[in-house]
Amino acid sequence: MIPVLYPATETAFTTNGLGGLPDAINCIVTEQRNTQGGYYLEMDYPIDGLHYADIAPDRIIYAAPFMGVTPQPFRISRINRPINGIVHIEAPHISAQLQKITTSGTFTARSFTGITYDFAEAARDLGQTFPFWFSSDKTFTETQISFPEPTPFMDVLLGAEGSILDTFGGEYEWNGREVVLHDSRGVDSGLEIRYGVNMSDLEAETDATELVTACVPFWKGTVNEQDVVVIGDMCEADNADAYAYVRCVPLDVSEQFDLEQDQQPTAAQVTAKGQAFINSTSRKLLQTSIRVSYEPTTSGIGERRINLCDTVRVVYPDLNVSSVSKVVETKYNTLTEQYDELTIGSIQQTIVDTVAKMIGG
Repeated sequence: MIPVLYPATETAFTTNGLGGLPDAINCIVTEQRNTQGGYYLEMDYPIDGLHYADIAPDRIIYAAPFMGVTPQPFRISRINRPINGIVHIEAPHISAQLQKITTSGTFTARSFTGITYDFAEAARDLGQTFPFWFSSDKTFTETQISFPEPTPFMDVLLGAEGSILDTFGGEYEWNGREVVLHDSRGVDSGLEIRYGVNMSDLEAETDATELVTACVPFWKGTVNEQDVVVIGDMCEADNADAYAYVRCVPLDVSEQFDLEQDQQPTAAQVTAKGQAFINSTSRKLLQTSIRVSYEPTTSGIGERRINLCDTVRVVYPDLNVSSVSKVVETKYNTLTEQYDELTIGSIQQTIVDTVAKMIGG
């Protein structure tokens, strides 16, 4: 489709707005599964283009994010004007506004709409407008979600320890100003992407740079007006021996204890907290991502409908690649109405990311 430019205040997207952008040189929409900042549009546009003078920060580009869906609003955040006469435009999905809405509170989650309503009301109480709404097909068990300090609303949804996604799981969909938490967003597409048929390029990458296989848990606090540190035993993942050497990091478990004043946990209790953490993440230690350049064929069943979070099969015998997994990133060319690239694998927080947040680093 041809992307359309709208004023910053547009909400309906039922007119031609400020006009279409058929003279865009390219327009790529990237979306990643369950990541902050992972849904954005990039466009290259000539300075002699029809609507060059209308392109400005905060205005909205309305464009299709992938095959067969309603176009989505992307708000222009950056315009780079190089000397070659072609400007580069970056526009995050409008849901990125949730990163700039601040909330706080401790609420009991009984449903997705209920807990998000509570945090939205807390944001309004701080004097902010809140132009988003929420829906979900997930069943929630009654659980407390706590962000007592001022926190970006997006962190409440995902990315932060104790977030809604961290607590309940699921897969997010960002549909205009509606935020949907699916139990499972995608479907089994039945599609096989195979070299020589509908694959023009493939890259399989396994990255062990930030691999962690063990931790040393510790608790720190004040006891009788003295600073105290309780160090537990090293805790190893159950599959740590699959790697050449132990990769160990410190793990602060202080916040996992609810103690009376001047009390401290035992070393065994600290060790138990560390072991529980490493056990819960041990299967996420090493991830392989497969990036494919994908060219739909006219004969493939369902190929025009493959979307983010769908399950596909990738086959490339020469590289010993045969993978059945979810689509975790899409790069969709809105002008050619085809994917430039799909990533099959797992874009998610690793154990080292989680540890870094827990120790504040």
